[in-house]
Amino acid sequence: MIKLEKNCRFNAADTFECGQCFRWNCDDNGVYVGISAGKVCCVKDRDIICNDEDNEYWSQYFSLSTDYDAIFSKLNKIDDKISPCIEFGSGIRILKQDIWETIVSFIISANNNIPRIKKIIESMCKMFGDRIEFDDKVYYSFPSAERLAKIDISELAPLKAGYRDKYIMDAAQKVASGEVDIANLDKLPDDELKKNLMKIKGVGGKVADCIMLFAFERFSVFPVDVWIKRIITEVYGVEDKLIQQYVKEKYGDIAGFAQQYLYYFYRSNS
Repeated sequence: MIKLEKNCRFNAADTFECGQCFRWNCDDNGVYVGISAGKVCCVKDRDIICNDEDNEYWSQYFSLSTDYDAIFSKLNKIDDKISPCIEFGSGIRILKQDIWETIVSFIISANNNIPRIKKIIESMCKMFGDRIEFDDKVYYSFPSAERLAKIDISELAPLKAGYRDKYIMDAAQKVASGEVDIANLDKLPDDELKKNLMKIKGVGGKVADCIMLFAFERFSVFPVDVWIKRIITEVYGVEDKLIQQYVKEKYGDIAGFAQQYLYYFYRSNS
């Protein structure tokens, strides 16, 4: 178990409900349960409950070494309009998620809604993942690329993922074969990393940016979807075609944090 320090910025609902992850669910007692990389974790208040041997994994997953007070201070100096967004979502931590799981999850997320995304992913895990027992309950791991690469695409039909089936299979085959070498992607600069991710069908610019931010901690990346486009054009008065240039110049290497606070605040208070 990991006990968070009093000064650690973290709120489970902010972190798990801001759109960056899909395998965390809140039970009737307000406890969030999540699965990542074949490991199960429960978050109750400010306690991260897991197997002791998994403490290091979850510490990295929650990026517990990141100084969010310093990020808040820097963003507030850069942008006076973002202050209410930071205050509203001050408990968000950008997670360092499993690379393979994040690739497939955000392929599924394209033109989709969160309840359906979560349902598809959970069904996939139950059908093709490994059984995990934790605290007298049964969970399922995310299926490996190698496991999915061996099945026939017709076996994905029960997921009801539609046209995304072929993208999931393409991702599995390219990762399993090493054509997209996820073990070494983290060594690449941002532009090369993005090019490699976009070798996978269904991974366009926005999906690649999400994968880079939520699995590789490339915090200079600023994913732009319909909501973010609306926020930047209406709140900041920036033309669509100039958004990426604008946020790069404005936020620099902490653009990803700005994106999360802006998205969560305006999406929650639409």
